[in-house]
Parts: sequence; C-alpha cells; structure tokens
Amino acid sequence: MRRFLLLYATQQGQAKAIAEEICEQAVVHGFSADLHCISESDKYDLKTETAPLVVVVSTTGTGDPPDTARKFVKEIQNQTLPVDFFAHLRYGLLGLGDSEYTYFCNGGKIID
Repeated sequence: MRRFLLLYATQQGQAKAIAEEICEQAVVHGFSADLHCISESDKYDLKTETAPLVVVVSTTGTGDPPDTARKFVKEIQNQTLPVDFFAHLRYGLLGLGDSEYTYFCNGGKIID
C-alpha cells in the first residue's frame, strides 16, 4: 500500500470526522494513511517526511485556525526557518468553513 500522512486540525470535531473518512476511503483505494491531530507533533516529523501530506483544517472564530493548530501555525510562521524548509513536501489541503462568514476557510489559508 502507498502511504501518506493525514493531519487534521479541528475545533468541534468536523475536520477529524472528515479525516477519518478519508482514511477509511484511502484503504479502499490502495492507500495507507497515518492519521494524527496536527497538535500531536511528537508522532510525525515534517522535516523528514517523504510521503505525501494531506491536511484537513477547520476555521473558527473570526477566521482563525482551530486551537489544535495554534502551535503548528506558530512553528510554520517562524521567521527563523529557511524559506525552503518545507520545499520537499508534496501536500494537499482541505480547508473547512461556512461561506456565510467573511473569513471563509481562512484556517486553511493560514496554514497554506
């Protein structure tokens, strides 16, 4: 099976539920997903990751990423990281939100 890393950031559980469904469907299509909450940084290492990455992230408040993504966002916005720090990653991102709000899917935009 071909492996990919699947991370989710959720406030009320919707992103987690979608990530779990992606994980289940991946198996049907011959893939294996390593599923983790984005806050569980001790369980994955993006610096050395060679498999494709999929991120599912919700939007909360006034366009913010969920609380589970705060540390991750702080780390990726770190001005001391080299510009090409994540250049080796192949990734896809699914941003969740309600189009009725001004900052629709902004949690995903911030992480992207």
